[in-house]
Amino acid sequence: MSQRFHISECPVCTASEFRLLMKAEDHLVSHELFHILECTQCAFRFTQGAPVEEEIGPYYDDDAYVEHSDSQSGLIFKLYHKARSIMLSFKFRMIKNVNNGNRLLDVGSASGYFLEYMQGKGYEVDGVEISDKARELCKSRTGIEAHLPVSLINQDLKGKYDIISLWHVLEHVYTMDDYFEAFSHYLAEEGVLLIAMPNHRCLDETYYGKHWCAYDVPRHLWHFEPKTFKLFAAKRGFKVSSIKRLPLDPFYNAMVSASYKKGFKFLPWTIYIGTLSFINGLFIKKKSSSLVYILKKTI
Repeated sequence: MSQRFHISECPVCTASEFRLLMKAEDHLVSHELFHILECTQCAFRFTQGAPVEEEIGPYYDDDAYVEHSDSQSGLIFKLYHKARSIMLSFKFRMIKNVNNGNRLLDVGSASGYFLEYMQGKGYEVDGVEISDKARELCKSRTGIEAHLPVSLINQDLKGKYDIISLWHVLEHVYTMDDYFEAFSHYLAEEGVLLIAMPNHRCLDETYYGKHWCAYDVPRHLWHFEPKTFKLFAAKRGFKVSSIKRLPLDPFYNAMVSASYKKGFKFLPWTIYIGTLSFINGLFIKKKSSSLVYILKKTI
């Protein structure tokens, strides 16, 4: 019997009482059901019963997981690659607006598209990636050799970084406190930490519920929203200085989430839901589908 990752204490408020929010399916790989629980004190959500870190590999080593496989088969994956190319320039402009430094560490660098793009813009880049397959793709595509997470956690990397970025990565991390200790160690005095994550306080989650693709169980362990993430970061010596939106995510989320439901309706219905969520996020930022938290050290 496989071992399961059991969370007995809320990482945000340390409470130990939770309620079952929903049972969500792993639509990509196993089709198993996993429990999403909510803290009764602070309303933080997390996935209970995911495989332990040593056994999570098979849930990523599938062509359905495009970030590691680099697959371009099928309409959804083709659109993913197109959206990624658009977002590279968006991320670059965002970083230029919040920090003038040029030394960047990307944690969860996958097959290296972001590292390659930023290197082309004159940045000195390093990557951290847990997947052997993704690191091999990164090296073969770009010549950049990403580090294993153990090098980050053990603080074996050299020097300080002006920017540390995690693009939809923290929600996958089993030992968040170890990572935040490393971020505090590696971040330059005026450096910034950028963490992009899904936000379940959005309209597309309200519409799709347990089929919302950004729950992505069991790969996503933690389900933050602005209130819970600010509390979480503050207890680890970081302050959220600003929050940005990722504009294409509501459209992608609507498209993928719709594909998980019976009687799948693609265009124009998913564009309609994505547009509603996009507009909702424009007026109320904390209800955007995905958010980028810009953090600075406080200690």
